[in-house]
Amino acid sequence: MSINPHNPYAIATRDPAEYQAQLGEHRFRKLKEQIRYLWSNEDYFRPRFLAAGVNSPDDIRSIDDFRRLPAFMDKASHRQSQEDSLARYNHPFGLHLTAPLESVVHLAGTSGTTGRPTFYAFTKRDLEISHQTLGRLFKEAGIRPGETTFHAFGLSLWLAGVTYVQALEAYGARPVALGAEAGVPKILNYIDFTRPTTLFATPSMINQLIDRAPGEIGKPVGALGIRRILCAGEPGAGLPAFRQRVREHFGAEVFDMMGGAWHNALVSCTSTDYHGMHYLTDDSCFRYDLVDPVSKEPIPLTDGAVGEALHTALDYQAAPAFRYATGDIIKINVGECPGCGVFGTRLQIVGRVDDMLAIKGVKVYPAAIQNVVLQFQPEISGELRIRLDAPPPRVEGQLRLSIEAATGVPETQWPELARRIEQRIRELLTFRPAVTILPFGSLPRTGGKTKLIEIAPLP
Repeated sequence: MSINPHNPYAIATRDPAEYQAQLGEHRFRKLKEQIRYLWSNEDYFRPRFLAAGVNSPDDIRSIDDFRRLPAFMDKASHRQSQEDSLARYNHPFGLHLTAPLESVVHLAGTSGTTGRPTFYAFTKRDLEISHQTLGRLFKEAGIRPGETTFHAFGLSLWLAGVTYVQALEAYGARPVALGAEAGVPKILNYIDFTRPTTLFATPSMINQLIDRAPGEIGKPVGALGIRRILCAGEPGAGLPAFRQRVREHFGAEVFDMMGGAWHNALVSCTSTDYHGMHYLTDDSCFRYDLVDPVSKEPIPLTDGAVGEALHTALDYQAAPAFRYATGDIIKINVGECPGCGVFGTRLQIVGRVDDMLAIKGVKVYPAAIQNVVLQFQPEISGELRIRLDAPPPRVEGQLRLSIEAATGVPETQWPELARRIEQRIRELLTFRPAVTILPFGSLPRTGGKTKLIEIAPLP
């Protein structure tokens, strides 16, 4: 019997609160075993249990007891754990490594923008389960075994790099793994030559392919035969303006997705309107354990709940996430999807704890600003930067926005365009920024993650 990834335990109720309550019971059955497994790790996990007042795995008697535990790890403590294991054991995979080092067969990692990467470690079993969960994502997006797919994410240690390529191969697809590092001209030529049905790329890369295809290969991207585009790595794939642009230029469906870390997988449906990403791995990962970003108290997992997400793998051998504070601010919806009618849980990434802006008492996330600005396409290119005088969250004075005009929009129209954008942000987000319109091509492009915030003090 095949598993329904939207409802892997075949829970019969359609009441959102009761559905989540029953899911909690299933989660806890797996968590009890995972907690016993982590208890044996005396370098990292057991001291944190003891510090939280847990003297035995049996002290955690329910999912509510589990959810009241503090966060056990975040990016900073993850990096420190790696530094400590390097000093103590001559490997950088962390004191929180819970499997023998020799059983770790695969590594993924972050980009290492702070100087050191943070690693995800996989045993053979972990990797097999990850391939299975990512396979659910591929199937939900309509990819079929035997199809050619094109991989234009960065092919470094990132989860969306080698890990995804291996998962596509395990699924039975045929990835052309050129990677974002090859650059836009080569990517366009390889797509034209290999004729894939599916393209994996960041929204930034997709926008570059649209803009540059006529000049690089002498034809628009719509002539390449791409039927579906799967995006991750940065905000954008859920924004109406971006989705409409992809449909107009590629003639393809666009999917927002996330997955790969500690057995989680999410993907949006084919609805014209965006309703979040469907969560496909409630049987292997607790990805949306929401807490209040300030008090860190658990938030009831009801339809429409918003909070900071703690990430816990339910069944993982090597260095698992366990009450890992991801920094993501997530909104969940529980129930029937308005777009496709499927019942389950959907997630939307609202922002990040560390990029929230406090503007005259108003809390705003950069993705919300981007969402409003992109409503003005095709008058703008879609490239923008939020200019701050100092690191967030507090914004002194008026927030400054630099926004590129689209090609063909005369400079005489820029002041009125800036005024309309300022007014629209005032209406929707309750603050008025100072908008500067720039010529097309002024802001640097990247095929990877675009950073919306730039710290640029006034001269």
